[in-house]
Formats: sequence, structure tokens, C-alpha cells
Amino acid sequence: HKFLSQELDGLEAVAVFMPLVFLAVAALVLNVLLSRLAEQQRTVVGTLKALGYSDRQVFVHFLKFGLTVGAVGALAGWGLGYALAELMTWQYRFFFEFPELTNRLYPGLYLTGLAISVLCAVAGSLRGTYRVLKLQPAQAMRPKPPKQGGAILLERIAWLWARLNSSWRMVFRGLVRSRVRTAAGIFAAAMGASIMVTGFMQVEAIRYLVDFQFRWIHRSDYDLTFEGERSEAALDEARRLPGVDRAEPLLYVSCTFRNGHHRHKGSITGLLPDATLTQPRDRRARRIRVPSAGVAMSRKLAEMLALDVGDTVRVTPIEGLRRTHGVPVVEITDSFMGTSVYADIHWLSRLVGEELAVSAVQLETDPRPESRAALYRELRRLPSIEAIASRGEMIDNLNETIIQNLWVSIGVVVFFAGVVLFGSILNASLVSLAEREREVATLRALGYGPWQIGGLLLRESLIVTLVGAVAGMPLGYLMTVGLAELYESEMFRFPVIASASTYLSTLVMAAAFAVLAHLLVQREIHRMDWLAALKAQE
Repeated sequence: HKFLSQELDGLEAVAVFMPLVFLAVAALVLNVLLSRLAEQQRTVVGTLKALGYSDRQVFVHFLKFGLTVGAVGALAGWGLGYALAELMTWQYRFFFEFPELTNRLYPGLYLTGLAISVLCAVAGSLRGTYRVLKLQPAQAMRPKPPKQGGAILLERIAWLWARLNSSWRMVFRGLVRSRVRTAAGIFAAAMGASIMVTGFMQVEAIRYLVDFQFRWIHRSDYDLTFEGERSEAALDEARRLPGVDRAEPLLYVSCTFRNGHHRHKGSITGLLPDATLTQPRDRRARRIRVPSAGVAMSRKLAEMLALDVGDTVRVTPIEGLRRTHGVPVVEITDSFMGTSVYADIHWLSRLVGEELAVSAVQLETDPRPESRAALYRELRRLPSIEAIASRGEMIDNLNETIIQNLWVSIGVVVFFAGVVLFGSILNASLVSLAEREREVATLRALGYGPWQIGGLLLRESLIVTLVGAVAGMPLGYLMTVGLAELYESEMFRFPVIASASTYLSTLVMAAAFAVLAHLLVQREIHRMDWLAALKAQE
């Protein structure tokens, strides 16, 4: 119940945050589009206002574009959202065993989504519409004057500006003189890159978690759990099993931990002082010694009990001699699954009134198939063994359940990040091309080919995209930290791992989406009637 409740709390936070990112990008994209549309119809609006149309009528006319986009987008989102909910429900049915879990239609939820979509679309439409309303009819009926020229800030860096050719100078001037469109493109790229960084960091976290838990901490090939506690003779018997290279004892003592008003039920695991098959680790994956007296407690449990190194925790065993003992916390360990507490097995045995008790045995075995087969045959003859856990099978089960489900979720996240990047880049490039038809036609008349002109727009897209991607990387890291905190529980913690490959992959993917979007823009450049664009528009 605790695991599922914390999972749903994290899911709820993601379900609020992720749509906000997409809706913010959508509002910006719509703002650029409506601004372009309003400028394109500037003389028509001026004529209508001169004929007696009120500002309210013009405002409602342009607002209908935003309302239509918001409504149609919401209707399409209903279908896509239902499909994604079906996929999510299937994941939960696969991982959990509920009596019944079906995907249903919730009218109130769909209407809320429609209202939010329309509201964001309208918000994105306001700026472009308002700019037209500010114009007087006589002013609006004239074509828009060209943008003011002048030197940009980069030109003041003489040594750098002198090394740029004419093409790069046009690119930088175009970016600086279209500040709103450039800023919108950088913001959209930053949002897409931040989501992509989050997805890639989750991939890194999965790999690190498996290595940390099952290759650095738990290193045994098999764990044999006995029915009740056994004497040291059980350990000697395990060492004589065929194919066993090393055997180490474990002692599990279920108990209640108390510190003031803090209370938690758990267990202490007894290890040999020189144990190699279970090695407690700290945050930097360095091995921690098993204390000869006292316990090494996981950081999560220490936080739950408000304990630190040097503090004393009250321990009451649930079975056997149920005496309460004051036990010092000697070390703090780190792990990403469970709330482990380790102690010296001899000290722990004395704590519960035993000479040397053994609850389980860890085995390091010969990896050859014939040795494993002989070990299995012998284990079947031992009636005292209650359970056999294979580290390899545990890793396989983890891959088939949690990790596969996470891969599906991460794939969806990366896909939508690509949609944000591709859509925003394509929109900004097409708007830029539409606004600069006359400029593009002039370049054609001067001898520039379609590919040379396309190269100018591609450079602009790449600069905006890569600057936005770099700006979005810290945000993606912070998003991952927030997600890790949301999903943190005593049963499972998500590591936050950021490597150079994560950021490099994000830059490569962002550049790839920019090039892919530009292919469609390049097609429009080839189709452009540049002779018609050169004619004066009255």
C-alpha cells in the first residue's frame, strides 16, 4: 500500500508538471503564429476599422483562431490521452495484481482538459491580436515599415565580427532583430531539451541502480534462506555443496526501532566483519566497514528516525528475547532499495542471546553449467532450505518488470520532447521564411541558390536550438532531482546521475530535430515564386 500510494503521488505530480511544459510551448508557438497572421492582414484590418468595424469585432475575429486551435487540439488530445491512459493502465496491470483495473472515460476530466487547452490557446493569441488593435486605421492601412537597422551588440566586438563572412553576419542580424521570435524559439528548445535530459538521466539512473544494488552491494550468486535460525553447522554444510567457491552466513533479526516518538519496524542483517558477498556502501559507492559493536544504518531509515552517526537507537527484537537494547549508530550506508541495517553477526547473535545464529547463507559458485546443475540437484535434497534467491534471476525480474516499464515511460517522454523540439523549430522557421519572402527573393535575384538561402535559415535554427538546449540542461537536471524526491520512499529511491553522454546526446538529438524540421522548410524555399515576391505590395 505504501509503495503504490507513493507511486501514485509521484505520478500525480508528473501529470501536472508535464502538461504545463507542453501547454506553455504551445501558447508561445500560437503567439508567434497569430502575431505573424495579424501582421500579414494588417492592411485588411486597417481597412475594416476605417469602414466602421469596432476593436471588439476585430479582436473576436482573431481570437477565434486561438479558440479553434485550442478546441481542435483538445479533441485530438482526448483520443491520444485515452490511448496513453490505456497504455499506463496496462503497465499497472502487468506490475501489480489488482482485482480489477480498467481504463474508463471521466467526462469531468475531459471537460477540464478542454477548458485548459482553450484557455492556454487564448492566452497565446492575445499578444498578436492586441498589437493590431493598437494601430489607427490610417496607420494600419499602410504596409508595415521595414525593421530598424543599425549595428547589433556583436558588431562591437571588432575582432570577432571581422572574422565572420557575410552569411554569418546576416544570420546574427536576423536573430537579434527578431527578438521575440528568437526568444520563443530558445524557450521552446529549452523546454524540449529539459524533458529530453530528464529522460536520458533516468536511463543513466536505471543502469547505475542495477550496478549499485546487484554488483557492488549484493555480490552473491545465490542466497539460501533456512526455516528458522540454524547453528554454524548449517554454514559448514553449505560450504561443502558442489560448485561452491565461498559461503558466508547471514542473520536476520526482525525488530522495532525507536528514537523518541519515531518508530519503525524493520530488521538487522548480521554479516561477517570481512564479508565480501554483501558489502555496504556510502554515497560514493565506497565500501563501509561492518562495526564490531553497533549498527550501520541506511540513510533513508536514519532520516525517518531522525538519527545520525553517534546517536543511540532503541532496538526491540520481535522474536526470541524481546529485550530492548540501546544500540549506537556507527555508520550511515546508502542504497536505493529498502532500508537495510547491518551489524557484526557475532555481536548480533549475542544481542539476541545466541552463540552464532545463521538465518541464511550467501554463496559464490562456479559459473560453469555442469557445476550449477550439480548444485541444484543437491539443494533439492535439503529439507531445511525455505527459499533460494538467485542474483541473476533477480536482475532479470527487475529488467522484466520495473525497468521495462520505466523504458516505456522514458520512451514516451523522449518522443514528446522530440515533438516539442520539431514542432517549435518548424514553426519558427516557416514563420521566419514567410516574414522574409521579399528578402529571400532579393537574395535569389542577387544569385543566391535555394540551398544557400536554406543554409542561412538552417544556421539560425541550429543557433536557436542549441542555445535553447544548453539553457534547458540545468532545468532538466533540476526536474530530475524533483522527480527523484517525489518518487522517494523507504522501498525505492531513484538515483540522480548526470554524465557527459546525457548532455551530448541531448545536443545531438536537438540538432537532428533541427535538421529534420529544416528539410520541410527547404522544400518551401524550392517551391517559392521569388519573382512574385519581388513585386511591390500596395
